[in-house]
Amino acid sequence: MLTQKQKDKIDEKKAAMPKALQRDNEANYKKGYFFITLNTREEVPTFGCVEGHIGGQKTDMPHMRYSELGEKVMASWESIPRYHPQVELIAAEVMPEHFHGLLYLSPDGTEHLGRIVNGFMISCTHAYWDILGIAWRDMKKNLTKGERAAAHEWQDSSHTHSYRGPAVFVRGYNDVVPITEEDVQTKIEYIRTQAEKRLIKGNNAPCFHIHRRQQSRHWSKDTALNAISKDQFFKNNAAACEEAQKKVTERLLEGLDWLGNKELLLCAKKLPLVCHRADINLFERQKEAILAAAENGAVIVSAFISSKEREIRDLLFAAQLPMIEIMDNGFSGRYKPYGKAFYACAENKLVQISPWQYLYQRESKINREMCLVMNELSLTICQCGDDWWKKL
Repeated sequence: MLTQKQKDKIDEKKAAMPKALQRDNEANYKKGYFFITLNTREEVPTFGCVEGHIGGQKTDMPHMRYSELGEKVMASWESIPRYHPQVELIAAEVMPEHFHGLLYLSPDGTEHLGRIVNGFMISCTHAYWDILGIAWRDMKKNLTKGERAAAHEWQDSSHTHSYRGPAVFVRGYNDVVPITEEDVQTKIEYIRTQAEKRLIKGNNAPCFHIHRRQQSRHWSKDTALNAISKDQFFKNNAAACEEAQKKVTERLLEGLDWLGNKELLLCAKKLPLVCHRADINLFERQKEAILAAAENGAVIVSAFISSKEREIRDLLFAAQLPMIEIMDNGFSGRYKPYGKAFYACAENKLVQISPWQYLYQRESKINREMCLVMNELSLTICQCGDDWWKKL
């Protein structure tokens, strides 16, 4: 049984840990597919460097050149099934300052993912100490009982160092819920393209720079709240309207955050895309008008919330046509666009913009009031109504 003091210490550590590194109490960490991310202490690039050229072939392709420690980290990962037979390793890669690994825990296993990851992290730290010339095995073996008690004072509760030496990784790991079988190929591709994306991002750094709290002449908190109050549902539900406006106010930024090609924001011809249920029978006409406008120089602006909006977004990506995407969350410090959006951003075909403070979420959660605010932002950016295509 844990004492109250021990329970309080556990709660204190959990509260201090970023939400992205906290476990989900409802998840089963003993079976399923898991994609983990581990970061080095202070993001020190100790695992090697990215080499090669974008579009290169064979040995000239973008790839990681491992340091001695990077090689040992990969070797430690490959050794996991020796100690945990229920683990199937699927893919992994180190980047200069972090590690990605994809694995599968078979249903007949009994060990918790955290125990497996912890063993891997310890193995990597021991390899690090070997490289540094720290005789950690002898230090552990030769300590007397009294010395062990004194050495405990040198241990760090954040697991960045111990009395024997520094740790490789920070405490905790990211991507903490099981992924679906359908997500596996996406994660494999993500790992495979890490080196290439690092080079692309480095060559196009201005495209990926996040501009924080930018002011807009037409956008304000009142504009966002008015979008809620004029909605028919909230007009008839005063209490719900007040609650929705309160929630939106808690998330709204003072200004807007964005990244991408600024020229798209300055383009004189910007057109909003909002697909309404009432216009479902006119969708083909709307889609044709959107694509034609984009091909003729217009920048399409949308939150791409509905399936029909996302269908048009995929066509815009495929045709490499410019767009401004309104995001349903803010941008974390290490944010970069994902998938097709990454390449569109690198090719100056995309701006991502958000009115929201960043909030770590295991699953994307978007409600009615957020939709209203983001659609209103698209109209504000374009300074025209979303029915423009009906007037053609």
